Amino acid sequence: MRKNGETIATGRHDTRFSVARNETMEVGTRRLLPYRRHKIANHIPGELHDSHALIADELDGVIDTLIRMERELNIEMFHGDEVNEEAALFANWAYKLLHDTIVPIRCVIAVSPLSWMLNLPYAIEILAQTEADATSLTEVSNTCIYYKDWETHTIRRSFTSQFHPELMADIRDIGKRDGPRYAELKDNDGVRLLIRLLYHGMQE
Repeated sequence: MRKNGETIATGRHDTRFSVARNETMEVGTRRLLPYRRHKIANHIPGELHDSHALIADELDGVIDTLIRMERELNIEMFHGDEVNEEAALFANWAYKLLHDTIVPIRCVIAVSPLSWMLNLPYAIEILAQTEADATSLTEVSNTCIYYKDWETHTIRRSFTSQFHPELMADIRDIGKRDGPRYAELKDNDGVRLLIRLLYHGMQE
């Protein structure tokens, strides 16, 4: 359901449950906002919100921490589709439930045809969102997908982003300008975010 109350999908089997057209084409510089639960989302079961809140409290998603530390982060948006908040919250709840169910019997699972299940994500956290305008909201601007290894106690991270950290504000002039200089890259919020994502995505 959108911020304006419009229903997009009517269940997880709906073809638009995971991804749907955004209210408006979101192009240009946007301020990255921390993810927050909206009052209009009261159709989402509280259990899904509670599960997401537990993950957000337990793990560091990097970008959410950076948003809290920095006064303001501006990135470049260029998209017409968006990930639905309901789908991300459902996926997080489902992965965490599967993981918590498998862990106590992981030694049995490891030597069975179901061993592939040990490689499933532990959880998915929505880290940020953006506003195209006063009525259009991209609730899932980026996510962190966590993988937990109970034997080594390591956490691996993968990231998805609806925005483009590699693009500059002059997105419409791409291909018509010289490459950015170091000083420009160093001061660009998107580039700094990209470097953090690459670094933390490679850490275990």
